[in-house]
Amino acid sequence: MVINYNGAKWLHRCFSSVLSTDYPNLEVCLIDNGSRDGSVEYVRESFPNVKIIQNSVNLGFAEAYNKAIGQLEAEYVVLLNNDTEILNQTWIKHLVQIANLDPNVAAVATKMVSMEDNGRLESVGGMGIPYWRGFVDIGEDEADIGQYQSGSEPFAFCGGAALIRRLAFIEAGGFDGRFFLYVEDSDLSWRFRLLGWKVRYAPPAIVAHSAGGTTGGRQVTPLKLYYCHRNLLRSIIKNCGSSIAWALRNYLLFSLMMIAGYLIYEPGNAIVVLKGIAWNIRNLKSTYVLRLVVQGRRKVNEAEILRPMYPPLARKQSVQHSNFRRLLNTLFEYGNRHKFQVAIQTHHAEIGLGNA
Repeated sequence: MVINYNGAKWLHRCFSSVLSTDYPNLEVCLIDNGSRDGSVEYVRESFPNVKIIQNSVNLGFAEAYNKAIGQLEAEYVVLLNNDTEILNQTWIKHLVQIANLDPNVAAVATKMVSMEDNGRLESVGGMGIPYWRGFVDIGEDEADIGQYQSGSEPFAFCGGAALIRRLAFIEAGGFDGRFFLYVEDSDLSWRFRLLGWKVRYAPPAIVAHSAGGTTGGRQVTPLKLYYCHRNLLRSIIKNCGSSIAWALRNYLLFSLMMIAGYLIYEPGNAIVVLKGIAWNIRNLKSTYVLRLVVQGRRKVNEAEILRPMYPPLARKQSVQHSNFRRLLNTLFEYGNRHKFQVAIQTHHAEIGLGNA
């Protein structure tokens, strides 16, 4: 299922490669979010075998997929951004093979590489930035030298290209439709894990991606900052169990430091962060209702969530405001390491972490 909003320039490359996929019983769909650039007309004329699900308005990534997947009966659904190109025809076979090996696998991540340089990685799944500062793609901007060739277990799948087991998607409640953009894949992966589902990675399933091709490039725009920071807090409130007090403290401390830094370097972004927090305050009641549902259904203790969320892997570090970022790393990674070690050494994560 290829999701699209005013991305006509990407559709020839995307669908030409998808339709060359070597897999039986494959239905290819375009989910269009109210495009006004002729996207639907182009696909209808150029790729008549593609099923079109057309929304009259832009529902965002999360709700558009919720609506589309609700109409299907397939066992597996493949999510795909429009600014992608499939690099090997057997990619879906590899994704399905991994999912079929274990009925508890809810999602399988692809190896996403740069469209500009196929030898450079973009994502092999996602992990948390210690501690509750956000999520990041594993392998981002690394040269692909085979370091992730073994099938691993990322904490989250990347929604840009991944296979989803429809049963797990429905059981977990789908994407959070209030997210619109960003963090929705990590949030759903978190809820998968709380229910006992797994997330895997298929190295031979290779997809090229133009980073930020449909959202303005790699830079952190005010729009991206707003949705990432806003949605992260909602995800923490819903999904954290006994570590909720620890997580909220870190989120708020991190926010205050971000605001202080932005007031020095980029004052407009300080307002953006505050708007994200204000949105959560206004929507706290609905978020708390969802928390009760999520925590009431969870099957996995907090230690088993934190371990894969924060694996001992390197991550891409931005060179922008490097001294300020180094201070944040020191406070959050070293200052919280002991609590993290305590949490993963016991099946009773309540020890020293506060109560849910």
